Amino acid sequence: MLAKQDSLPTTNHEVLILGTGLAGMAAALAARQAGAAPFVIDKAPETSKSGNTRFSGGGLRCPSEEHTIDSLLEELERMSDGRTDMRLARILYRDAESGVNWLRELGIPIVSPSVERPDVRGGRMRYHIRGNGYGLVDALFPKLGKAGIAVQFQTKAIELLTSGTGQVVGARVNTPEGCVDMLARAVILATGGFQANTAMRVQYLGREAGDLLVRGSKYDTGEGLRMALRLGAQSYGDWGGFHSAVLDARSAQVEAGETNVNTYPYTIIVNKNGERFLDEGEDFMDTTYVKYGKAILQQPGRIAYCLFDAKIAERDLVYCLHREFEPIDAGSWERLAQKIRVPADRLRQTIDSFNAAVQPGEFDPERRDGKSTRGIYPPKSNWAVPLDTPPFFAYPVTGGITFTLGGLRVDDRARVLDTEDHAIPGLYAAGELLGGFFYNNYPGGASLMRSLVFGRLAGAEAAGFASRK
Repeated sequence: MLAKQDSLPTTNHEVLILGTGLAGMAAALAARQAGAAPFVIDKAPETSKSGNTRFSGGGLRCPSEEHTIDSLLEELERMSDGRTDMRLARILYRDAESGVNWLRELGIPIVSPSVERPDVRGGRMRYHIRGNGYGLVDALFPKLGKAGIAVQFQTKAIELLTSGTGQVVGARVNTPEGCVDMLARAVILATGGFQANTAMRVQYLGREAGDLLVRGSKYDTGEGLRMALRLGAQSYGDWGGFHSAVLDARSAQVEAGETNVNTYPYTIIVNKNGERFLDEGEDFMDTTYVKYGKAILQQPGRIAYCLFDAKIAERDLVYCLHREFEPIDAGSWERLAQKIRVPADRLRQTIDSFNAAVQPGEFDPERRDGKSTRGIYPPKSNWAVPLDTPPFFAYPVTGGITFTLGGLRVDDRARVLDTEDHAIPGLYAAGELLGGFFYNNYPGGASLMRSLVFGRLAGAEAAGFASRK
């Protein structure tokens, strides 16, 4: 922590917000609606604004008549083995619907996932933002300017400023013109996780995480977390965990984007030895894709192959989300094995065993159809069809990292807590740098909703705090 240096130029603001992702944008607009004059900074250039929000799928996990708040809370508790902070989770789903309505009032195009995301079948992502993450940014960011909210890019916070009483009173930042002390009555951290910081990945996730393919923003390198921890903020959540996905293995190393092969439930997945290692049809992808991305990373060479035949291909059921990559194809399994460098005899044995284990039943990609296998391990619980019609296809896939799960602890007012569970005066947080929500696995669309709900909460609370100073 640093005290203000008189030799540095200063600027004065009511609410200073770090980050232009959904959490930062929601915080800024909510603070403005509460009567404050927010000022937003981002270390990225404007062409790379909005952090991980740009790379999101645009799904919003929200309660419905079918999937109530209680059922979504039970889902989180089950997926985290009982470790989710249910106090925070209740806020997340309690305020989800009002958050969606708030976006609608701002003119954000929200539709059913069925409109443009056929890969999102049968899950609990009730809403989808047209155009995915890029569509959200294009629709929401201009609202800041219309609300009179100033945004300054290429401005990197390097330290939080505090008063003699321990209140956060701004941030020291680096700009192209030099170092500046930006003073503020309240500060909101919306700077994301540390997925793009190789050293932090190795430190917290292990040596094997050093060369993970980074799906998310290259600007999410953990500065907000480190600044808060140096100030005495409490670390919280699954610091050894991360959000993964089943990504095309040919994706870019950094900012891979939406190269997900979310349609893997209609395939079988084999490793480079030609062996299956998971139940591809356990559930729809929105509750398994993070877990399966990590499972692929445990396989030899950290690669696997989604295999399907002409019957599935003709129905256009399997594809890379943005169709950036085409599958590898061949007229026989032996030839395909040669192309993907998998032992042909092992692959043939796997295919034959799988085909023989498929049970009768109606294949229905729109529901958990119960069309399963019997007598093999691992089983396939749904969508099991024989792979017997050439040509045959393969998508090479790996697991990457989208964002990290460990973060800061906040209370029910989005105030950052210190290691003694006291709120740090003047400091708020929202978005992916919050800990306590997700452990091991992750339900699709929940993090974007977290950014929306806690961004709005932080903005309103920070505005109220600033007005009292």
